[in-house]
Amino acid sequence: MLPSSARWWPPLRAAALGAVLVVVMTAPTLTRLTTVGRFDTNDGLFSIWNIAWIDHALLTAPASLLNANIFYPHTGTLAYSELNLVAGLFGLPWYAATHHSAVAALNGAVGVALWLAFVAMWALVRRLSGSDGAGLVSATAFTFCPYVGARTAHIQLLMIFVFPLVLLAFHRLRESPTPQRGVALGLALAVAALSCGYYGIFAGCALTWMVLAFADRSGRYWGAIAVSAAVVAAAVWPVFHAFATARAQSGAAPPSYVGNELPAWSANVSAYLASSSIAHEWWLPALKRWRPWKDVLFPGIGLLALTGVGTTVAWRSGSATRRVLVAYLTLAALAVWASFGPRLGLYRALEYVIPGMGLIRAPGRFGILVACALAVIAGFGVARLSKARAWVPWVLVAVIAAELGVKTQEWGWPSWPLSPVPAVSRVYRKLPNLPPGVLVEFLFPYQRATYHFHARAMYWSTYHWLPLVNGYSDIIPQDFDRIAIPINAFPDPESFEIMKARNVRYVLWHLDDYQSAGRDVLQTRITRYGQYLRPVVIASDAWLYEIVQWPGNDGGAARANVPGQAAGG
Repeated sequence: MLPSSARWWPPLRAAALGAVLVVVMTAPTLTRLTTVGRFDTNDGLFSIWNIAWIDHALLTAPASLLNANIFYPHTGTLAYSELNLVAGLFGLPWYAATHHSAVAALNGAVGVALWLAFVAMWALVRRLSGSDGAGLVSATAFTFCPYVGARTAHIQLLMIFVFPLVLLAFHRLRESPTPQRGVALGLALAVAALSCGYYGIFAGCALTWMVLAFADRSGRYWGAIAVSAAVVAAAVWPVFHAFATARAQSGAAPPSYVGNELPAWSANVSAYLASSSIAHEWWLPALKRWRPWKDVLFPGIGLLALTGVGTTVAWRSGSATRRVLVAYLTLAALAVWASFGPRLGLYRALEYVIPGMGLIRAPGRFGILVACALAVIAGFGVARLSKARAWVPWVLVAVIAAELGVKTQEWGWPSWPLSPVPAVSRVYRKLPNLPPGVLVEFLFPYQRATYHFHARAMYWSTYHWLPLVNGYSDIIPQDFDRIAIPINAFPDPESFEIMKARNVRYVLWHLDDYQSAGRDVLQTRITRYGQYLRPVVIASDAWLYEIVQWPGNDGGAARANVPGQAAGG
């Protein structure tokens, strides 16, 4: 039996190295935890809001988790897009420890997810190759691959830890097919499904292939697989049912991407040459001239080279290792095939047999499975190279980390493309101290193509959590489309009726969104309806008013719209 230090030292070393690399490679995500984020993109703002809402709800009203504070008076609005429940749990300690900083919750969740990806890939490769050092190299190549660097605005797409987690659980089951390991595999796949809808489907596809590739006639094997299937169904079904019910109650047709939109989000040849890493940017101009890429899926030069070595080594090894090699090479090939979308056939076939495939808009994201499979194969090459040279893995970790670093002008190298937290307006400092009520922010984007700009109001709502009429998600309620244009005329008779129907109390105008002529028109309207509106904050950047009564109720109570129970209050 190995001494305790010999058993625990490799996992501790991997965990420590992973933590250091995550801090360095994603800087300033964790080094400026509360002060930076993807504020340059609405998807980044949406991610910050999404994680913060989950954490806010878990700490204040867990039973109302799905009733996010957007699209008021609709309920269940968190389910109109990815739930991101696992990322929300990852962010919860950071949210609580920083006095409810939405940015810290998101950044903390990113750090935890990538650290888990490193540790899980290390454990997977170590188990298959028998080499601690090989696991460290493969974990570095996978965790910081260019795919990850290109998706810093999408928290759900950073949950890549689920792939090595599911594969590790499968190989443990394959070695000893017990009911307990079947439960572990089912829970791992459930975590994948609850981390990201895309990745739940992708991990299920990868697992199905592995189950078939390593199948035998043992009843214990198939019994353990059956246990895992039952566990994942039991764990995911309640959440999926609540998710689907909330979407159905929105009144909007669920999005389906089986038509003409899929090719635009499918991979092409140049996608597998496109990279977000500084070491690869020199060839991007020529690549763009040859054929613009539709995604960023290049695995990395170091990973490709080590995969070549690993393929040779594994093929010359025993039949068991060769079987692993063939399984992962085939997985990579199938993932490439599926990533090209419906035009090459495999993706279309998957639509017929896998529930939920019609909800996937971007087949190109199958490319993360390619990086995962290649990282496993590369581990066999590193294991051979490091047999007589213990220093080789450490050199390779440094070389691959240097290759995959992302550089931005804002922070230097290595760094992620993050921006400082914008200054907080007096309006948002005032709103949390006001009586609860429904809020509308203007300008109110009114075209489908511009709805994503509502993410700005959603981000700022993390400072007050009042319910918003504004909203942005995959699902758009039908009545939102109907009000989007006329509400922008507020205050006027029709828009007052819209406000009254939604029990709106506060109205906020961002003056930077208006040219001088537009401000004059707005001021004229406000003056005309001044008896119904009370100024709360009049600042250089924003005007905040309270609706104190409704037209036609002039002789009634001073406050005609009592706020009542608000979804995000």
